[in-house]
Amino acid sequence: MSTPAADADTLLDRLVIVLYETQDLVNIALVVRAMKNMGLRRLRLVRPVEFDAYRIDGIAHDTSDLVARIEHFHDLPTALADVTFVVGTTARRRKSVQKWWMPEQGAREIVSRAGFGQIAVLFGREDRGLANDDLDLCHALLSIPVSGEHPSMNLGQAAAVVLYELRKAVDAAVGLDPRDFSPKKSQKTGPATADDMETFFHLWEQALTEVGLFQGLDPVPKMRSFRSIFQRAEPNRREVGLLQAAAYEILHFVRGTRDDESYREASEGSGTLGGDADAR
Repeated sequence: MSTPAADADTLLDRLVIVLYETQDLVNIALVVRAMKNMGLRRLRLVRPVEFDAYRIDGIAHDTSDLVARIEHFHDLPTALADVTFVVGTTARRRKSVQKWWMPEQGAREIVSRAGFGQIAVLFGREDRGLANDDLDLCHALLSIPVSGEHPSMNLGQAAAVVLYELRKAVDAAVGLDPRDFSPKKSQKTGPATADDMETFFHLWEQALTEVGLFQGLDPVPKMRSFRSIFQRAEPNRREVGLLQAAAYEILHFVRGTRDDESYREASEGSGTLGGDADAR
């Protein structure tokens, strides 16, 4: 199923996480934290044993906005009434024929359907998961591959795995680079041009000459090594500008120091700085 054109925020807002009869408030907080990390904002709770918004925000720091939006329901059918597709999470295989997905495949399927309407991802209670009656409300099931020796996962950890795959699938659906961690705008500068680099290399050679690095040496092979070092780094335009500024400062410092020394020598020779001249 192809996904209609939609931006990431639209798709994320159509993903509804539903926790059914959660036993431990800490697990609610862990799910809230994972949702905040992955950019999901819609959480529904069905008859949690314990709920305290203040404590949840204290455990999952900086999530008060998401906690304030939590929706509460008295029964599962009502919590799922307005969604178009329900995916239940379970480690149990059923005798009845039902779609069964692994997290990565399931996330792609879920996001493809989010282009058409709201999708619910349902997690059951910690001690026994989702009962058969609950799974009957699901269109498909999702299971995380785990060791057969210890198949039970903590609710918060299971949710984090699923939410991570959902975020990856959303980014892929809208064509976002998975390596883009949204740096500040000031960091989003293009690559340096050849002219930028040549300007820097010219200044750099001047600066190193002024400090005496090439004294008695041929600067060409040395500069070739410096070129190799800086070109391997592939600096962007902002970074090359910083390197150019550093080269300028070296030149100004060395030339300024020499000018001061020349002035002092000339002044001492003429007696303008005091000393013996004053005695006379």
